[in-house]
Amino acid sequence: MMNLIRFVILCWLVFASGLLQAQNILTEMDHDAHHRYDRMIILSGGGDSSLHSALQPYWRGDLIVLADTFSKYCELPAGQYQVRSIYDQNNEFVNPASVQFARYHTGIDSLLGTSDAEDISSKRYRQSKHPLWNTFYRTPAQFYEVDVKDFYLRVNPMIHVAVGNEPEEGVTTFYNQRGLSLRGGVGENVFFQTSFYDSQVRYSNFINQYTDSVGVVPGVASYKDYNSSLLNISDGRDFLLATAYVGVNLGKYIGFQLGHNQFFIGEGIRSLLLSDYSTPFFSLKINTRIWKFHYQNIFAEISADNFMSVSGYSEAVPKKYMAAHYLSFKPNKTFTIGLFESVVFDRPGNQFELQYLNPIILYRTVESWIGSPDNVLLGFNSRLDIKKTASVYGQFILDDISISNILDGHMDWWGNKFGYQLGAKYINAFGIPFLDAQVEWNQVRPYTYSHYDSQSNYSNYKQTLAHPLGANFNELIFAVRYQATPRLLLQSTLHLMDTGEDMDSISYGGNVIIPNTQRPGDYGHHIGQGIETNISYWSSSAQYELSPGVFIDARVILRNKTSASPERNLKTNLFQFGVRYNMAWREDVF
Repeated sequence: MMNLIRFVILCWLVFASGLLQAQNILTEMDHDAHHRYDRMIILSGGGDSSLHSALQPYWRGDLIVLADTFSKYCELPAGQYQVRSIYDQNNEFVNPASVQFARYHTGIDSLLGTSDAEDISSKRYRQSKHPLWNTFYRTPAQFYEVDVKDFYLRVNPMIHVAVGNEPEEGVTTFYNQRGLSLRGGVGENVFFQTSFYDSQVRYSNFINQYTDSVGVVPGVASYKDYNSSLLNISDGRDFLLATAYVGVNLGKYIGFQLGHNQFFIGEGIRSLLLSDYSTPFFSLKINTRIWKFHYQNIFAEISADNFMSVSGYSEAVPKKYMAAHYLSFKPNKTFTIGLFESVVFDRPGNQFELQYLNPIILYRTVESWIGSPDNVLLGFNSRLDIKKTASVYGQFILDDISISNILDGHMDWWGNKFGYQLGAKYINAFGIPFLDAQVEWNQVRPYTYSHYDSQSNYSNYKQTLAHPLGANFNELIFAVRYQATPRLLLQSTLHLMDTGEDMDSISYGGNVIIPNTQRPGDYGHHIGQGIETNISYWSSSAQYELSPGVFIDARVILRNKTSASPERNLKTNLFQFGVRYNMAWREDVF
């Protein structure tokens, strides 16, 4: 991996000059927050032209520009409140000379009934009226901060405490998570971020069933069993999770980040290209932003899947590698098109294939030169915003295809491996402010993402790198969100998933980890083959922001799995109440 890092840095240092203006610290992976950003983009006619919304998480500096743009279009208290939240949460990137910043500062307080006439033009950002010991919470959303010449720092605690009831199992679920987040910068060209938290969790029955079967916790991987005689818990999970990276700007348009993180490429609730479902992985990410282009390279070391379990074992997990790149082109503010390519591979002795370090070549070309031993995926992503009211989007993922088989009427050939996504978002639906609706359709053919080599499937730590269902599925999603007040968010989402599960040692193409050589023949393959399985997943929540970063949650989750093999049926009814501080809610839907 060190050879990889040295090579890429040397390649890009040739272009280093000036200061990078747009690349800085990333936001946390928070899909609820991302929807707020996305509706701002739509309502402001596409937001800032340099923001390519498919590449997540966003840079915090971009959010400040987005808030500036959006504040011109929204006079309602809830919208103004969201603008203020962005400024408060990302205040190290606020421009005090911004007209919009001054406007929000003097206008939002009066809109919310807390008028304050102080002159803020000389202050960089909003100050707390009652800081703690004049040291902590000097600004509303930051526990501790430092701003001196050539150095800034933000330190915030992370807490998630929740308790729930699962009547079907007759058990109590809970979350007990505590951690810390730090981010900062040195000068104008170096920045860093790290967050880590310890967890004791008792999950719902379907997540426990997945963990017991696969050997990993979704999004986490390694864990220990957690038992408590006091709470009568015998099947909890105990784990530590961290993300961290350092970034350096190599010029006005190019920068890189090195560390452990998660990424998401797409405009929808799901991604068929690259999602944040799996465990954070180690990567070198290069971003090039110039004119109407945003080009992103990811060179990653990920975990292979040929191990029995990570619970209770102290042994090295096998490694494999991924190289991916995504080119996004935004010819105008309302339309974006993106091209994606990735390759997953392994070599004897865990050697990185150096030819994949070429940052602009087609990986499929390289892969064919070296004998076609690896798993190459091609993808397409697009988005169109319509009249500051709606957005339509889509994805296409291509693993393999045989045109000759299709022309011969054999779409059912096993090697026709592809999937697609279509979706639409309707903002301020039916003229009701802050009522947003979304519909999404995802479909992926059997054996997509899989490979004949168990080391080269599209997964990390036994978790798919794209859609949680893997392949061989059809899914419809309906989502409604309503910002009832500036602080209260109501939302409800329904997933209808049809898939086919494996039977005995035969692979029907849903589990991407199983080599596709275990298929039952070459022809006659269709979506949903195998043991017919239908899953409905409905979740509703009410989230109230008590103070910046502090959310009180009430959630209901109803999941019903029905299978052609009745012993696989499973029903989940969960009612949960909790408090979060600077932590995003992760909802595992599969």
